[in-house]
Amino acid sequence: MSAHAGSTGVLFDVGYCLLDESARLGRALDWLAAALTAGGRPASPSGLHALYEAACRAPDPTQPSLVVQTLLAIGLPLPDAQSMRRALPWDAVPLTPYPDTLAILRELRDAGFRVGVLANQPSSTQRDLDGAGISALCDGVWLSEAVGLAKPDPRFFRVALTAWGLAPARVAYVGDRRDNDVAPAKALGMATVRLRVGPHADQPARGAGEVPTMEALSLAEVVPQLRRWRASLHARPGAGAVSRPSR
Repeated sequence: MSAHAGSTGVLFDVGYCLLDESARLGRALDWLAAALTAGGRPASPSGLHALYEAACRAPDPTQPSLVVQTLLAIGLPLPDAQSMRRALPWDAVPLTPYPDTLAILRELRDAGFRVGVLANQPSSTQRDLDGAGISALCDGVWLSEAVGLAKPDPRFFRVALTAWGLAPARVAYVGDRRDNDVAPAKALGMATVRLRVGPHADQPARGAGEVPTMEALSLAEVVPQLRRWRASLHARPGAGAVSRPSR
């Protein structure tokens, strides 16, 4: 273990970071297309997928659900779109880990990083994390439905920071979205790694606040970047102060 074991941490998003969400998204869009068509509004999965990708490139900050944003784009009234999102069996398809997920987490732990998960996910995702062997490699798992908070709310990130007793500057957040992942973590003073995988890969930055500390095209690229980031902290006085909850 590193001489600095436990003094730095890494929090990961779930979808398109540790677990592949593409099969779940495909099933959800199939379900939506069938439900819309049955309700007299013909829709195709491919058409919905194109609209979903458009929403990923330009997420509406006033609408946290990309599914609702997609349904609004076809002209569905907001109450109907919200109702359909609630009825959607989003977690009907299990999430599966990327081939190198477990190896990457073990490598980070062996290097002395604390490792955790913090994601906007239903509580049922805990089963996916447990079944994949991810939970056993984590020093904490925080899922939005279980915690009662969600990104980009800074209070959600502070739950993990406080639990670890680490200052934001000692923790990196790895996620695929500029708006939900990079911006709130960066605003708190955390390091950020934008993983360019999945439907958010081409999401443009809407300002300096959405520009990450680091970018990676795969999980394997994340490890050396995190090592270099941690090495750079040793020259920064005061970077190890304990994070205290806000009053």
